[in-house]
Amino acid sequence: MKKCLSNFDLKLIAIITMTIDHIGVVFGTIFYNFLRAVGRLSFPIFAYLLTEGYVHTKSFIKYFLRLLVLAIASEVIYDYVFFDSFIYLRANNIFFTLALGLLTLFLLDKSKVLINKYFKEKMDLVIILPVTYFLIIIIMGLIGEFLCFSYGMLGIFVISFFYLFKENFYLLFLSVSLITLVLGEGMQYFSLFSLILIYFYNNKLGKSCKMFFYLYYPLHILVLGLIKMLIG
Repeated sequence: MKKCLSNFDLKLIAIITMTIDHIGVVFGTIFYNFLRAVGRLSFPIFAYLLTEGYVHTKSFIKYFLRLLVLAIASEVIYDYVFFDSFIYLRANNIFFTLALGLLTLFLLDKSKVLINKYFKEKMDLVIILPVTYFLIIIIMGLIGEFLCFSYGMLGIFVISFFYLFKENFYLLFLSVSLITLVLGEGMQYFSLFSLILIYFYNNKLGKSCKMFFYLYYPLHILVLGLIKMLIG
């Protein structure tokens, strides 16, 4: 089956489904459950594209700081529109999760380098590397939970599995599905349909509109908030 979705195409699908989700949250229409179910597709796609960005970035630091700055810049708008407060500490926007996920991938890679350096026996690698990976993911996931980042532990697991099993779609599918069923809730199960879209990713960049996708997040929340004020 031909793989026909570029990086650009997946980003476009992700921001459209995210916007649909946020429309449901902000306006609470009679289609609320439907809109939220469609919106569940967005995070796994963003998570997968994050791993693509990590693999191809020329500077991890610049990539990480870009996500972190966007997270901080978006938070006041996010809190006010979704929680009617300029500071709401019990929920923090998705770019914090993506930044933490990116840092997790960096730590996974660094731990692999160190383990390969100091442990030469194959059996040691078979045991120590997976245990180390698991501990890193758990610790970073707990940080996400403690800081109330969107998707918390589940988000860090999904990002990590997308990266670790990038070359084997069947393991990727099984691991992401299992962790979603274990840590997710009913509505979150709809996110698994995003794996079908990810399967059709063709590893091509497509159109380049990097700044558009970065700026779209805070701007679309702001627009939804303004519309809510005007009709409220």
